[in-house]
Amino acid sequence: MSKNKNSLYAPVLVVLLLVATFFVGRLSAQVSTLKGGVDSGTKAAATPTPAGSKIALAELKTMAKDLGLDSKKFNSCLDDGTYAEKVKAETDEGAKFGVSGTPSFLINGILVVGSLPQADFEAVIDAELKNGTGDKAKTSSGETLKRVSGVPYGAGYVKGNKEAKVKIMEYTDFECPYCNRAFSTIEALLTKYGNNISLEYRSFPLNFHPDAQKAAEAALCAGDQGKLWEMHDKMFTVMAQQ
Repeated sequence: MSKNKNSLYAPVLVVLLLVATFFVGRLSAQVSTLKGGVDSGTKAAATPTPAGSKIALAELKTMAKDLGLDSKKFNSCLDDGTYAEKVKAETDEGAKFGVSGTPSFLINGILVVGSLPQADFEAVIDAELKNGTGDKAKTSSGETLKRVSGVPYGAGYVKGNKEAKVKIMEYTDFECPYCNRAFSTIEALLTKYGNNISLEYRSFPLNFHPDAQKAAEAALCAGDQGKLWEMHDKMFTVMAQQ
């Protein structure tokens, strides 16, 4: 009788063991995910976009309307991809000058990369204003700066004095969190230096940011109606709240 009981319970124990193994495996996977790990067969996005991005297509159209743009013209420009090729051309232009990520700035041709402390930008600007030696300035990280030639200042949308002694070209991505941080720094510089500096916009959407391409096109579509900078500032402002 004891032997028969053991024979009866054995299959049940096997099933329970299999169920327990399944749940332990799931728990382990969840813990791994929380720690930021992924399975070797899973490709993770470099910078995932949160659900309900504030610069998704519908939101861009709402922003344009709120800024007083002609919605019909703006929406047609955006939906038709009117400026898709221009965005690519600006990105290619940046790559030619050594831009590989965002944000990147060309300050009188001096390549400054990243959302650096305001003091780092000021060191370059002050040296340029004083004697044109901004490429000799030192960043807080001790980075060596490089000056490139042939930057086409004045060919795009400029904020500030177009004849400023120090011209800053920004290559930016509206979905890039570091660009968002740099936005407030650059605005502070424009306020501090006044007519001594200017800022010029260039598109540089990164391909792993799903909303960045259309956001770049939206800025240029707004520019058609004289409001590129209003759209530029609005997008960065709402992304800061995301």
